[in-house]
Amino acid sequence: MAPTEPNPPQQETPAYHPGSLRDVFTPRNRYRVTPILMLLNIAVFAVMVFSGVNIMSPTGQDLVHWGANYTTLTRAGEPWRLLTACFLHIGVIHLAVNMMSLRYLGMQIEPLLGSWRFLVAYLATGLTGSLGSLWWHTVAVSAGASGAIFGIEGVLLALVLTNLFTDDVRKALLKSTLSVVGINLLIGISIGADNAAHIGGLLGGLVCGMAFYPGIRSELGWPVPNWMTAKWFAIGLPIAMVIITSLLVF
Repeated sequence: MAPTEPNPPQQETPAYHPGSLRDVFTPRNRYRVTPILMLLNIAVFAVMVFSGVNIMSPTGQDLVHWGANYTTLTRAGEPWRLLTACFLHIGVIHLAVNMMSLRYLGMQIEPLLGSWRFLVAYLATGLTGSLGSLWWHTVAVSAGASGAIFGIEGVLLALVLTNLFTDDVRKALLKSTLSVVGINLLIGISIGADNAAHIGGLLGGLVCGMAFYPGIRSELGWPVPNWMTAKWFAIGLPIAMVIITSLLVF
């Protein structure tokens, strides 16, 4: 009997097209937290709009009602606003811009960090962004995910400054990351955005990046002290950062 040719391997047909809505919002391996955060932000905004909030330009009263970081109330015993403000947006354009940024960063950075670190970074830097706004402004209403988005950029910046990347990659990433951060801060100045929250998130991201570095290094097979690779270290340091910053601000 003559030997037969083996059947060529069948290529797996993707369940959805890259860039489609299903691709953007479907959690999967190495991209689990980003779409969930996006959906949560969008869901909160949708509920606000269905309740009667203006889709283009919510009033300050509406934002405060839904949990914005209003300095007077936040300092007067409602610190939960530091977190809820990270999921509120001041109009559909604000939401769209932030979600596009979160999608782009999530695609690039969540696979590097791992989903649980990405979630820790979003929450911790969102809080430091809110704290930065609270520290800088005497009276203000602030909301949006941009503090956390700057925080994710800060995590990347911290990791770029380590030896995780080759020299060529490090230089390219450093240049692009600093350019994006600088441009967005300038845009924030030009449109009157809350750059105090942006900078607070960015600085928080640098601390988170340093906390995550040992664990990522260990996952690559490089020698690291065991205690520095534990989850309590990668989670505990950001928590300590938020607590210390809160004590300084309040």
